[in-house]
Amino acid sequence: MSTTSAEPLQAPADAGSRYLPLLLANLAMVAGTYAFVAIAGPLARRMNLEPLHIGAVIASVGLVWIAAAPRWGRAADARGRLPAMRASIVGFVASFLLLAGYVGWALHRDGAAMPPVWASFVALLATRAAMGGCYAGLPVAATAWIADRTATTGRAAALARFGAAGAVGMVIAPPLAGWLAGYDMTLAFAVFALLPLAGLPGLRRLRDDGPRLARRAPARLRPTDPRLRLPWWSAFALYGVVMIANSALGFYVIDRLQVGARDASAVVGYALGSAGVGLIAMQSLVGRLRRVAPRQWLRWGALVGAVGFVSVLAVEPAQPLLMCASYLLAACGMGAAFPAVAALASTRVEPHEQGACAGAMSVAQGLSMVVAPLVGNGLYELHPAAPFAAIGVVLAGVFVGTWRGASGQ
Repeated sequence: MSTTSAEPLQAPADAGSRYLPLLLANLAMVAGTYAFVAIAGPLARRMNLEPLHIGAVIASVGLVWIAAAPRWGRAADARGRLPAMRASIVGFVASFLLLAGYVGWALHRDGAAMPPVWASFVALLATRAAMGGCYAGLPVAATAWIADRTATTGRAAALARFGAAGAVGMVIAPPLAGWLAGYDMTLAFAVFALLPLAGLPGLRRLRDDGPRLARRAPARLRPTDPRLRLPWWSAFALYGVVMIANSALGFYVIDRLQVGARDASAVVGYALGSAGVGLIAMQSLVGRLRRVAPRQWLRWGALVGAVGFVSVLAVEPAQPLLMCASYLLAACGMGAAFPAVAALASTRVEPHEQGACAGAMSVAQGLSMVVAPLVGNGLYELHPAAPFAAIGVVLAGVFVGTWRGASGQ
């Protein structure tokens, strides 16, 4: 169902500049999230933390996300989209600055001993979890705000622009964070902590009709709701397979393609960089082709993604850089499918349910952060090819699922 608001519905091409504050905020917050991941290894070494500690710190985001996303959705419906976005940005910045402050204090103690491992672990766990919980509010509220102001036929295109901004942040953050950390880790964290503030001034110029819908806001939309069943499980599958593919990539390059450990990081970097390019390019294309129905983007995006990931199994040890082509193709498929699931879900619910819908869909992403790495590692232990074969099966299931029911949307 399409949504309504006091403003005329906008086509993405006509309203791109109006989305700029949302795009800037999403780019900056995704960049901050990935900047921490990029610096986490060297930070752990300097703070005497074990890989298990950093793994737990990173995984905590998924657990907090699952709990926070539905609450952000209800807040966006009851109190307004823009207040929820502002609270999300401010909370993220404050949490990140606390993390940067602790790191700066721990690493610059004028010759004093490093803080106890347990203290550093608790500090990083708490601040990183708070960052994840606050960040969960931005895509939830922004998705609902975009749904309020776009016609059904253009919604996937508008959401693709929002997603493309996040993809840009994902691509530029690791090298920039690594470069800044070469000078000072605290500086790197502080820079990425403050970046999301760039989106706040622009939010003041946007209109928000959310509060007038407060009394009709539902308590929660669940994945079992028939309207959300296909998009929710598709989103869980899409985010999950990306997590599995990325977690297995480094091991696969070393074990199956026989690349040395020192050179493997370069191959992995090239492959993920190619994926970032494909993701940005395809989501930009989706943003321009607003007449294509979300179900079509999801259907064919899942199929192309399956082909791309399964083609990894055809790469020979003598040509490891062909992984770049496989990941580029896979990312093109995923870039088409990601905005499609959000758009498909939003077109199936009522206007006053948009925030709750976005919150429910965001839970799928958070759950995949927790489940997928465990599944991926387990599959890799069975056989190095198993993760990529399983990804092909899962995405083929999404492809088949889009043929069930109405073929509209």
